Amino acid sequence: MSVRKKFVYTALSLSLFTVPALSACGADKASEPTKAESSQKDGSMKENVKSMQKTLAALQASLDKKDEKKVVAQGKKLNDQWLSYETEIREKYPLLYTDAEKYLQPLYNEVTKEKVDLDKIQEIGVQAGRSLDQLANAKKAAAKTSEALDKAVADYKTYVEEQTEELVKTTTAFTDAVRANDAEKAKFAYGQARVYYERIEPIAESFGDLDPKIDARENDVSADEWSGFHRIEKALWKDGTLEGMATYADQLDKDVAELQGEIKNVKLTSTQVVAGSMELLNEAAISKVTGEEERYSHIDLVDLAANVEGSQAIYHAILPALTDKNPDLSNQLDTEFNQLTETLTKYKQGDSYVAYTTLSKEQVRELSQQLSSLSESMAQTAEIFQ
Repeated sequence: MSVRKKFVYTALSLSLFTVPALSACGADKASEPTKAESSQKDGSMKENVKSMQKTLAALQASLDKKDEKKVVAQGKKLNDQWLSYETEIREKYPLLYTDAEKYLQPLYNEVTKEKVDLDKIQEIGVQAGRSLDQLANAKKAAAKTSEALDKAVADYKTYVEEQTEELVKTTTAFTDAVRANDAEKAKFAYGQARVYYERIEPIAESFGDLDPKIDARENDVSADEWSGFHRIEKALWKDGTLEGMATYADQLDKDVAELQGEIKNVKLTSTQVVAGSMELLNEAAISKVTGEEERYSHIDLVDLAANVEGSQAIYHAILPALTDKNPDLSNQLDTEFNQLTETLTKYKQGDSYVAYTTLSKEQVRELSQQLSSLSESMAQTAEIFQ
């Protein structure tokens, strides 16, 4: 879960996975916007993007003057604007949205650090500006559908349902161990359950406050609302006791079961599925490589690898359509997925991975660069929808 977003997913993630325009189930024409409504909405979005471009320009001017105070203020303003506008952007242009998010989130992370790196902000700001330019100039076009793409959606939906079923099973094994006060068994089961959650994370984030209930980290939410995997993770690895954790185990079972019910009814589209793949890679490159996700257990490589596996499942689903359209890109993605898998394999320890804290800065940088490159390549698959 991204710390910057917290409960913002309640309002905005639903649009990523619920718009049925390209679903194999077909669209409900009665719910489709009129041309006038669509044009009005597009105009509103463009105005919002222009507002962000003005703020980014002001930030760049402050960078030129090395005015750190104004840079921080404008960076925070830019983030507030993005959080206010991103719902309609994500719904209308999911791939462009994901590309912009890849730079706007790190930019916000930089301006909120205790020690601000103006050169780093400048570097990210240039890329953020490019992404906003693409959004400002975007033209809504009817996305291409085909039998291959419809099958891709259906195949991926099956994958998500299978992963969720395993999530329920492994979570039950974890919570049973917690209730039995068996710390060693609970630690082992924790890692297994995290795999299945991280593989489907973009969809899990789309159902209101379920993701924060299941996956919030300490300080992501108020102390009295904090529950889920990471609440018990802290008890296991930091507090050294499972006393009082049975209640959280019961709630986690309930929330994961609710997630499974929601997933059974979700409708997906091909463009949004690909955006989900990019989102998995982006979040892995931005937040997972910092080691902040599993701050007590340090099994961040388990999460990161699962994000890559979830993204690869989407790639495999769209592969027939992509190979027909651009076989060279298919070969490039094969190579990049294989390279990243080989890199992760170096850190395998039995059926799991070494503690993230054992990696050097150079090793973390290599992972981050490979993830970013893979995300860029996945973004190019948008051409199969045109």
